[in-house]
Amino acid sequence: MNDFLIIGADAAGLSAAVQIRRKRPQAGLKVINKGRTISYGACGIPYVISGDVVEAEKLIHYTPETMEKERGIKVEILREAVGIDPEARDVEVKNLETGEVTRETYGRLLIATGATPRRLPFLDYAAEGVFNLHDMDDLGRILDFMNGKRPRTAAVVGAGNIGLELAEALRARDMNVVMIDILETPIATWPSLVREAVLREMRTRGVRFAGGMKIAETARRGEGFVLRSDKDDFEADVIFSVVGVRPAVEFCGGKIKALENGALLTDPFCRTSAADVYAAGDCAAVRHRILDHPVWMPLGSTANKAGRVAGINMAGGSVEYPGIIGTQVFKFFGLSLARTGVDAEEAAAAGLEAFTVSSAARDKPGYYPGAGTVEIEIVCEKGSGRLLGAAVVSPDNAVIIIDAAAAAVTAGMTVRDLAWLDAAYTPPFAPVWNALSLAALKALRL
Repeated sequence: MNDFLIIGADAAGLSAAVQIRRKRPQAGLKVINKGRTISYGACGIPYVISGDVVEAEKLIHYTPETMEKERGIKVEILREAVGIDPEARDVEVKNLETGEVTRETYGRLLIATGATPRRLPFLDYAAEGVFNLHDMDDLGRILDFMNGKRPRTAAVVGAGNIGLELAEALRARDMNVVMIDILETPIATWPSLVREAVLREMRTRGVRFAGGMKIAETARRGEGFVLRSDKDDFEADVIFSVVGVRPAVEFCGGKIKALENGALLTDPFCRTSAADVYAAGDCAAVRHRILDHPVWMPLGSTANKAGRVAGINMAGGSVEYPGIIGTQVFKFFGLSLARTGVDAEEAAAAGLEAFTVSSAARDKPGYYPGAGTVEIEIVCEKGSGRLLGAAVVSPDNAVIIIDAAAAAVTAGMTVRDLAWLDAAYTPPFAPVWNALSLAALKALRL
């Protein structure tokens, strides 16, 4: 029996493994992983395609060999979990090289299998020139195709933030790009402030957006493709499918309590409904601190933190993961775009009475070279003035403002607190009144 068994060797799984090895150095610990590559920065993939990151190998933090040598953690690759029996405390594991299926027993188990990309019925993912954008294997195939075929036109199906990052990367290769989405707007789950800024930037940067398009089929046309929708046809040399992911938990067979989409439910200690079975990362739900219920929001920051908590608790500790507020940021050409907390619609759905305030301010004094305009939208609770969320569009680094807003949301600060926040000021970095404080002042007047 393995004292500790971990399924998945990326952010959550290896964060947990490091904590277990540190606290229980003599315990039997095994990590299995479906793919060949472990411990890599998937969020960096678009920047390899663009050329900003020159070597794809730079995204890999550890190999199985360096993980064992430097951390004392053995990782078995090409091992896929295909079944689980929580009562017998074992997992069915398939050797993807030989096809053999064996059973691994455990004292404590962590499920950190991540997520798997959604597939569209009208795309042949085995066809040359059709790609997902999910892992290092995808990246390798994409680079081989791009460098070998030199495509000039691309269709990106799916207009979430990863699709937008990819579109920018393809424009950096001087390709013509059309983004196609079944919804009328890009990044439809983001606040309107960000959606509108993205549409403006698309027009400026020569990215065509085709919203409200339901693709019926694709077919070969010469060396490329034609995508036929209910409204228009689109030609492209290469197609990228970026339509989101789903929790990779099929092997659980419904034996562990989960959200409707399959994301495993966990308590603050990252325990599931099955005895001595923990879950963390993109396969698991976590508590939303504002909404006060479990949500599935697959983010690398969450995976690392939840994995650390799971590992500590599996090794005998007692640490609670307080949950998330959905803080995110991404880059799209000249814009830095970020959000935290909830928007007005989410607040209303949760039974919170809220109002929204929009404001704009310079990110530095107007006389200082390079000064730009920051747009901000804050969501406040009526009566109490408690900050519930914020969204930021900035020409520089939106992280500076969104992290302050995230701290305020987490701490339960009010707009009165924010209006008089003792924020730093110096011309090269910030104005006397920053955008967050100005929006809070406006909210006070309301």
